[in-house]
Amino acid sequence: MKTLKIILISVGLLVLLAIGLFFGSIWYYSWQDSKFYNVEVPEGENYHKPIEYLSNQQIDSLKSLKIDSEKIEIIGTGYGGYNFYMWHKPTEKGEIYIKGFEITRNQRLSEWKLTNRTKNTITELSDDFKVFTGRTVIDEGTFEKFYPARFELWFKSAMDGTERKLTEKSYLIDGWDR
Repeated sequence: MKTLKIILISVGLLVLLAIGLFFGSIWYYSWQDSKFYNVEVPEGENYHKPIEYLSNQQIDSLKSLKIDSEKIEIIGTGYGGYNFYMWHKPTEKGEIYIKGFEITRNQRLSEWKLTNRTKNTITELSDDFKVFTGRTVIDEGTFEKFYPARFELWFKSAMDGTERKLTEKSYLIDGWDR
């Protein structure tokens, strides 16, 4: 009988712990996202939201654009995720990837996801600009609560590991509800 009580108490404590962790994580992520609910867009700045989606024909036309400098275009929403199109002239082997920042506080956005899911390894060199792609969600924020974000295209050399920023572009984005 005493063993049964111990087992029931242990199971009860585990259930309470699981419930506490579940509701605690919901509270924590809600609190984190609330930081992005009322971000003021700096006056005098004219940020645009990314185009929500492109047809297959429009995507093909993006890939065939003639570009003469590094460029970033972002398509999508917080709900469905963002597609990143990055143009770069690969004159050195290495990696290109995106870093994102909330503009008013210069806070890094979805650091691991954004960097790793937009990373492209450059193994072949070229005299022409090539388009590279990546796709991910931005965790910070919530649907339809837009805030200004800056996306930067970075290159990391395979030879010596040095990083350098190639270009940047700013948008009004919303985050992904977890």
